[in-house]
Amino acid sequence: MSTMLRRCALATVLGLLSLSATSTTTTTASAAAPSAPTPVAEQRFAPQTFAHPGVNITSTQLEFVRTKVQQGAAPWKAAYDDMVGDPLASLSRVPAPRPVVDCGMGSDPNNGCTDERQDAIAAYTDALAWAISGDERYARKAIQIMDAWSATITNHTGLNTGIQTAWSAASWVKAAELIRYQYQNWPNAGRFANMLRSVYLPVVVNGDDRTSNWDLVEAEASIGIAVFTNDGVTFDKAVSQYLARVPAFVYLASDGPTPHRSPDGGFNWESATRYITGMAQETCRDFVHTGYSIASMSHIAETALMQGTDLYPQVGERLRQVLGWHATQEIRAAPEPANLCGDGPLARGLGPVTETGFNALHTRQGIAMANTQALTERSRPAGTNYLFVAWETLTNANNPIEPGTQLPTGPITGLGGKCVDIDSANSADNTPVQMYDCNGTNAQQWTVGGDGTLRALGKCLDVASAGTADGTKVQLFQCNGTAAQVWRPGSGGTLVNPVSGKCLDVTDMSTANNARLQIWSCTGTTNQRFQLPA
Repeated sequence: MSTMLRRCALATVLGLLSLSATSTTTTTASAAAPSAPTPVAEQRFAPQTFAHPGVNITSTQLEFVRTKVQQGAAPWKAAYDDMVGDPLASLSRVPAPRPVVDCGMGSDPNNGCTDERQDAIAAYTDALAWAISGDERYARKAIQIMDAWSATITNHTGLNTGIQTAWSAASWVKAAELIRYQYQNWPNAGRFANMLRSVYLPVVVNGDDRTSNWDLVEAEASIGIAVFTNDGVTFDKAVSQYLARVPAFVYLASDGPTPHRSPDGGFNWESATRYITGMAQETCRDFVHTGYSIASMSHIAETALMQGTDLYPQVGERLRQVLGWHATQEIRAAPEPANLCGDGPLARGLGPVTETGFNALHTRQGIAMANTQALTERSRPAGTNYLFVAWETLTNANNPIEPGTQLPTGPITGLGGKCVDIDSANSADNTPVQMYDCNGTNAQQWTVGGDGTLRALGKCLDVASAGTADGTKVQLFQCNGTAAQVWRPGSGGTLVNPVSGKCLDVTDMSTANNARLQIWSCTGTTNQRFQLPA
């Protein structure tokens, strides 16, 4: 599916352990009775105010990706091209919702299972394509898909209900965060939130100890729903379950002779005959299912950090070791441990699941992870597993931006204490931009882009027809990367359009509602002074 990119040389960080030689500390499977992980004390993890977008990617991280794609830089441009070239991104896609999705074990029977999962990933694909390109057709397609399902689905049935619900929800919330909080013009966002609360959350909120990949992806779905719906109680519960579950997923020698039991007391390490640091609960099943758990483990830690909760002190070493051990075996950088699994040799095939964890630990924290790096770079651009992991080379590769940061968003105030406002909250191209009483609506919520743009309702503040003459009106228009949409802070609180050298200006110094904005030669008068959101 994905084409290979040339490997990007990353700086070697001195003084830190490399995973090119993964720990070989082992214990036998019969050494002692496994212990339960230390219970996680009840505490509050949720922020007082949730940050949006805050599932999978923040506005500042997205700005980094957008800039790299516009520059044609590797690996981001190839990853973007790979994404928009996938059938999931097709603008002619027809969603296939149904009231009840019935999924048996292994999706047999498959009554809407594939349709639901792929529609959810398609909605996220379209939302991400819009957020990077500014092409509004993708945002409208994402909305069409999400609206179709929120108007239809009522239930999931079958033996695979838990995993099916979690996989789909994990993708739905990533799409919904971008559309609701970046594009903003989504009338049925409330109905979609109700769908998540009533159809998806009751299934996933209590977890499922059948296998680690079920339990962890259900926690991922829960925390994503919590963020989108601003639900602190669910957020706290999901984080607590995650912290209790991770120690039972990855084995470290410091755990003792045997791995921890899962929170319900279960212990299922497949056919393992002994335990090696970095080995996972489903290693002896296959690397595919182990990869699902690694992906969710990474995703939850990142989403929590976006909301101000740093879980890496608790889970970072297990994430480092599980990535390193499996990457070492995947690329055959070390011999396979003899007779590790009673069922025979390791079943490799980790999937596109290493980018997020590798970026968090290597790019941001500076930890050397030689074999994880080798596997990650040779797999670029990582695409999608068509279940719940998608486009993580694009969003996470070499992305140094801390997850806790967001682009400044809020009202722009000016003359008479009024706010820069989009006429009638209309997101159509060429809509006038004016001054109006501050009212807190989306028509007055502006994001200050790192590229010099000012964005609202998914579009940009634009000088009409790229004019440079005094009196040229300012409008809302699709973001297109042109100089007509660049605004730089000038002296005395002015906003200057550099290509024209003119200032944003309230026409005729009017303090009345609906006073149009224009560009004018910079004079330093009060009608050219604006306060941007901090």
